[in-house]
Amino acid sequence: MKMMRKEMMKGMMMAAALVASVGITAQDMHFSNYNENPALVNPALTGVASNYRFGLIYKDQWRAVTVPYQTYGGYFDMRLKLNAWEKVNDHLTEIYKKAFRKLAAGLSFYSDRAGDGAMSNTRGDLSISTRVETAQYSFIAAGLQFGIVQRKVDFSKFIWPDQFVGTGYNTAVDPGESFNSSNFIHFDMAGGLLWAYDRGERGIRTNNELKADAGLAYYHITKPKQKWLNSSDERLLPKAVIHGKCLFGIKNSTLSLYPSFLVQFQGPSKEIMFGSLLRYKFKDDSKFTGYIKATHMGFGAHYRNRDALIVSGFMEFGTYSFGMSYDVNTSGLHPVTNYRGGFEVFLRFSGVTPFIYQNAASF
Repeated sequence: MKMMRKEMMKGMMMAAALVASVGITAQDMHFSNYNENPALVNPALTGVASNYRFGLIYKDQWRAVTVPYQTYGGYFDMRLKLNAWEKVNDHLTEIYKKAFRKLAAGLSFYSDRAGDGAMSNTRGDLSISTRVETAQYSFIAAGLQFGIVQRKVDFSKFIWPDQFVGTGYNTAVDPGESFNSSNFIHFDMAGGLLWAYDRGERGIRTNNELKADAGLAYYHITKPKQKWLNSSDERLLPKAVIHGKCLFGIKNSTLSLYPSFLVQFQGPSKEIMFGSLLRYKFKDDSKFTGYIKATHMGFGAHYRNRDALIVSGFMEFGTYSFGMSYDVNTSGLHPVTNYRGGFEVFLRFSGVTPFIYQNAASF
């Protein structure tokens, strides 16, 4: 009897997973470290943080419940004018002014694999952004993103309600579903706007930097058709994103606070995340030679509404950053998960030159 109940629960969970994945209310892939995935948050973030930037991320979740959901990806973006400063003229070789960099571009790749049916979602995107200076330390940016997405699943690995024969499941029984395609490709498009403020330290060891941004983005503008079933005309619902973050130093100390938030709406589904990190500075950059690199360590927590508490930590060595987080499941599923959610790890490299005549923004 216990074995039969276990099989019934497993079958219902897999059927629910398929419905959630192929239905019109399906959500996009997401990461807990959302600030490490600019392409999934807002195309206008392309090229904002540094001259060029490279990142990798991996997430493993729901291992305590079923076949683990695995999501991974990477991105690269750059400003199309690499030199961070320009000479005022050829005669004044040591007087510089801020370069006006208008365009930036980036490439990103993400893929996830979910459950027994090996349902996967793989996408590659090209993002382009432009920016306009609005004041000494602030600017606004706009971005567009164009992507190609492949979705596929192995229907033969699913167990369906019609296959329950009273004492167990018989996979030879017709599931009563009309499948159209188990593998298809579609085009996707997104756009976004961003406001950003970037003011570095005003003196050596003052730790009074202030950097912030806030933006709006809209994904799946084309509402691409989902071709799983013959009997439906399902389309991927558009997704609206609101986000913001701030990094500010606690004056005359070695500590900085890094609060942020992310709100996403996709049809009847929504995701709300907010929290903060605390960063500790071990050493400063060498502004003149660049041989000594700043070193930071940080930790903190975020909360995903009605789902998970996310604890995280990171290390920064100059332009390299490494971090990890863990989702402590707090939803109604926690009796099954025993509060175990998902593990996530990321690596980032920002191509910034911290010399005195360079823009050393790393936010």
